[in-house]
Amino acid sequence: MKPRFYFSTCQAGAEKVVKAEITREYPQLRFAFSRPGFVTFKEADDASPPLVLKKAIFTRLWGEVLGQAKDKIAFADLLSLVPAAAVVQCFERDQHIPGEEPPGFVRNERIRTILKDCAIPEPKGVPNVGDAVYSLIWIDDFHVFLGRHIHSEKLSPLPGNLIDIPLPADAPSRAYLKIEEAIQRFKPTIESDMRALEIGCAPGGASSAMLKRGLKVTGVDPQYMAETVYSHPGFSSIRLEARHLTVNDLRNINPDWLVMDMSIAPLEALDQLSHVVSLLKENFGDELKLCCGFLTIKLNDWSFASSISLYMRRIDQIGFRDLRPMQLCGNRQEFFVWAPRFDKNAVGHKKLEK
Repeated sequence: MKPRFYFSTCQAGAEKVVKAEITREYPQLRFAFSRPGFVTFKEADDASPPLVLKKAIFTRLWGEVLGQAKDKIAFADLLSLVPAAAVVQCFERDQHIPGEEPPGFVRNERIRTILKDCAIPEPKGVPNVGDAVYSLIWIDDFHVFLGRHIHSEKLSPLPGNLIDIPLPADAPSRAYLKIEEAIQRFKPTIESDMRALEIGCAPGGASSAMLKRGLKVTGVDPQYMAETVYSHPGFSSIRLEARHLTVNDLRNINPDWLVMDMSIAPLEALDQLSHVVSLLKENFGDELKLCCGFLTIKLNDWSFASSISLYMRRIDQIGFRDLRPMQLCGNRQEFFVWAPRFDKNAVGHKKLEK
């Protein structure tokens, strides 16, 4: 028997919460090594099958460490550990907080340079569910880890479970990236007559992405929207804070989607979400169309991550079901909850205490 090591990739800056969530699920693991966006853990021996991480929110990709290299000779030895017909992917650890990349930054440029220097073509494999995926992960300089994970339907087939979406020049904000990534990851049904109600919409990044996909959008926010969104024929605006909405404000708005992205503390945001849902239920009852939620929860302080179980109970109580929380590639100090189902019979507005 010998020790086994695991790797976890994450957003730069989220390493402490990654360590906490992994050791909470597997207390027998011990922290081994980290860099921004990359953390490894040690298991005492490899007698049992590799551990599968099930409850992580801030871990983007989890797998077993097979080895590492810091020069060309060691890199060649590392590649010898990869079976001939295996799916191989290459990517780099996160080096910057999303949206703070320096001018000229090109994702995965360093790992491509190493492959070129070693005269190795860049792998192009696309995994199927159940495939073992071997990942060459750039860490620093010529430092590369080789990891292995089993591809699942919850992961993007792209290297590192990373969906890299360019921000359009006409997008009013980075919220465009978050909702677009959520749509690409979770593939919700989109039909031409569907409507989204977005609370916390200004200046209109997420609204612009949904409008481009053909949804009608009603935005709730006291702040001004970008003119390109405000003047769009599919957009309507309610210039109020969500907590000040009344039944009459939502009388003619029966949404299919509910989108939330407010820059306030989590429980305050969820109380406002609950208030909006209670108004919709009062207006439409069994005729309410609401079927899914796209919910961004701001962590004004990283310590708020310790209360995520409370936030999830609150979201469930409001009526959203089959919740899948994760930190999207486009998220900063926040996480996202995909809720593909809504229960009209949920209790709703009662507050939860810690």
